[in-house]
Amino acid sequence: MDSIFPDHIDLNHCLITKKYAVYTPPMHDMILQIGDWIDQQKSGGYIYGASRLGKSRCIQWHLKEVLENRFNEVLPLVVWNHRPDSYKSEVFFWYQLLAASKFKFISPNKLPKRTEMIYMCLQRFIAIANNANRSYVILLIDEAQDMSFDEWKWLVGFQNELDYNGVSLSVFSVGSHQLNYRHEFMASTGNAHIAARFMAAHFQFHGLKSQDEVEYVLNGYDADSEWPPKTGISYLQYFSPEDFSEGLRLSNSSQDLWRALIELAPSGVTSKKYEFPMQHVARTIESILFQLAKGRDWGSATSYKNWLTELSKTNFSDHMRIISNS
Repeated sequence: MDSIFPDHIDLNHCLITKKYAVYTPPMHDMILQIGDWIDQQKSGGYIYGASRLGKSRCIQWHLKEVLENRFNEVLPLVVWNHRPDSYKSEVFFWYQLLAASKFKFISPNKLPKRTEMIYMCLQRFIAIANNANRSYVILLIDEAQDMSFDEWKWLVGFQNELDYNGVSLSVFSVGSHQLNYRHEFMASTGNAHIAARFMAAHFQFHGLKSQDEVEYVLNGYDADSEWPPKTGISYLQYFSPEDFSEGLRLSNSSQDLWRALIELAPSGVTSKKYEFPMQHVARTIESILFQLAKGRDWGSATSYKNWLTELSKTNFSDHMRIISNS
């Protein structure tokens, strides 16, 4: 598909490579909540929500910048993208934490002993706090639904050890709906101390819930975006400069896109439960922009029929059916 773009389209554009995330109202709410937890010096908290809503994209592309703008300082923040295979051994667990902290002087092929790994992690996190002139470190765990009980227990000990050395550790975890039940299960199986530390505070990450939120997202492609960097050229302006110069905007199609989302939603999803995943919305908008770049006229590309057609190609209905029954 990429080969049929006009010659002036750079195939390294972030929309083509998918290395981007438009800022959304649910992302804003999530970052606001994390910022409040930091202000309150919470020892832990978890954020849960169905897949494909935009949680990981928020962490990857917006979290650090928005938080640092809020606090007007560099934050001692470590982001760990937890993988299902992360739990191999305790030594490997400590290696994963070091890697997440961007510690470069260690190889997974030759790991030190457990006690040395714990010491290295401790010193690394203390150094992160000191370098930020703070007495705390924030550990944010993405895909935390796959964390084992042993990993949570090791974090308890690590938090205790850091506290003994004058550094507070806040652990904020992000994952699927499974996390919503994990704290109750921990409390009922003799692990209430873990739930109390890391899961007492919680927040649900929502999908797009209204036409206004869809319009906000579309405006991100119209105006609140930029590529190439530092050019001021929005995504719409890049892919369809003539339409952009004529004042045409995707945000004017918010009603049609919202209507398409509702029409393709499973019949069991009521109006009170509309929460649409950002990934499918993003893929649909990208398709419209790519059509415009290839010469399709604005009226045809942004018609209700075309929004409906392109959204259906993303397997949106199947995904909604799955998450609605979870």
